[in-house]
Amino acid sequence: MKVQCPACRIGFVIPDEKLAEGRILRIPCPKCKIPIELTGRSTLAEPGETAPQDMGLPPASDPLSDYTTAVDMVEEGVKTALLCVSNTKLAEKLAQVLQELDYWVVHAARAGFALGKLHHNTYDLIILEESFDAPKTAENLVLHHVQLLPMHVRRQFYLCLLSETLPTLDAMLAFRMGVNLLLNVADFEKAKIIFARSLKEYKNFYGFFNAELSRKLN
Repeated sequence: MKVQCPACRIGFVIPDEKLAEGRILRIPCPKCKIPIELTGRSTLAEPGETAPQDMGLPPASDPLSDYTTAVDMVEEGVKTALLCVSNTKLAEKLAQVLQELDYWVVHAARAGFALGKLHHNTYDLIILEESFDAPKTAENLVLHHVQLLPMHVRRQFYLCLLSETLPTLDAMLAFRMGVNLLLNVADFEKAKIIFARSLKEYKNFYGFFNAELSRKLN
């Protein structure tokens, strides 16, 4: 599928299998970040019309050529979660819990992949290991990244920090670390109940704020 941004006019390609006929996806433009809404097959270029090379498509060596692997093709309204967990078995268990809570899940085993995903996508929930892809918390690149985000961006997602030492549901410690929830891996069996309750409280608390922010941005 050939797509062209209506704002900056850059062109790029989305694999046809990423978008089923009749479904709607919203993805950010790889250049200007303006949301683009796609419905089924693209109507921006029909056979016989402008060829891809005339639409400003990036060459194969350009980083934008990897855009379709960096952007998650998810239907609008679907809850999304990013798992920044190096332990594969733990990640599989967490993914199962989140799927039972109706989340569409992406697993990142390395910091570079996670940061790339965060650059191109917005997630409702991020679960991050305390020492993700690093020997200690102080060197956790993903944690540093989210801690430095502007507050209006930071409030758009819920961040859970997985720890082997910190106590579960310690609100004051979570606040000092810039996260929404602390979950000790020893309490994993309670994860589904903890996530469901904590996310509901968070949604109720920030629901009005996010709705007003979205209205002003649009």
